Amino acid sequence: TGSGYVVDCLMSARQALLEGDYEAVVKTAVMFGDDTDTTACVVGGIAGLQYGIAGVPSRWVESLRGQSLVEPLVEGLIASRLH
Repeated sequence: TGSGYVVDCLMSARQALLEGDYEAVVKTAVMFGDDTDTTACVVGGIAGLQYGIAGVPSRWVESLRGQSLVEPLVEGLIASRLH
């Protein structure tokens, strides 16, 4: 149902993950309605683990505000995980 209740949110996320790619997964979570930001956030994180950064549509990444602030932090995090 996409509600903010933890169990509903996780069940909705599980259902959305069946969609096949990152964009479809996140859009499906939003289309469930109700507490869409919570559901999309949860499923976006899980889908990010499943599909990686390459799975996120480039037009979404390119349109992020504050990207110049976050990019060095992400690169540092990735570098620290490789060591």
